[in-house]
Amino acid sequence: MSTLNSTRVANEIEEAILSGQLKPKEHLIEMNLLSELGVSRAVIRDAFKKLEAKGLIRSIPYRGVAVADLTIEEIEEIYFLRIELEKIAARLLLKRVTPKEIRNFKILCDEARRHLRARTHQMILVDSQFHRAIIKTSGNNHLTEMIEYLYKKAHIVRFNAWSVPNRIEQSIAEHREIIKAIEKQNLSRLQKLIVKHLRVSKNSYISQLKRLAR
Repeated sequence: MSTLNSTRVANEIEEAILSGQLKPKEHLIEMNLLSELGVSRAVIRDAFKKLEAKGLIRSIPYRGVAVADLTIEEIEEIYFLRIELEKIAARLLLKRVTPKEIRNFKILCDEARRHLRARTHQMILVDSQFHRAIIKTSGNNHLTEMIEYLYKKAHIVRFNAWSVPNRIEQSIAEHREIIKAIEKQNLSRLQKLIVKHLRVSKNSYISQLKRLAR
């Protein structure tokens, strides 16, 4: 029962982190969580272990637990891997994508567009669903898991990108272009769009970190 509870708690905290409700460096106060979630201290601590294993939180000596942030070097390493892995996923996707899956991409794209334009609290969640659907269509579960791990580890980079002027509108347009490239079986175009999409988020966050360091 304890394991089940800790998994549920970890999932709830993870969702709050990935949606931007909990910000990088924000401390997770154990006593507050005990009160809010109605579980034992052992359950909370087991949930923390699960989240730390995913790279979403960090234990800070004498200061407790906080939402993880990333250095410039970590971001560069993560995005180097993501770009290469997502290019592989794109190649695999074009070999097996079906008309039904493309129709689903369009439905998810339209839903993401509505939430992005309305700036709803589900904006990041729905955008994530669109990208995950595309990666999953590669058909390689191990590749999908690796990309998902990196995706979650760098969640703050993606969240931060929405604050860039006109980025939401650009993202909507890029989603449409990605689907067009898939429909046309244009691998070169698809990979270029994926790389561009990732680099915009990465570069905007690194620029912000450099400004703060001055």
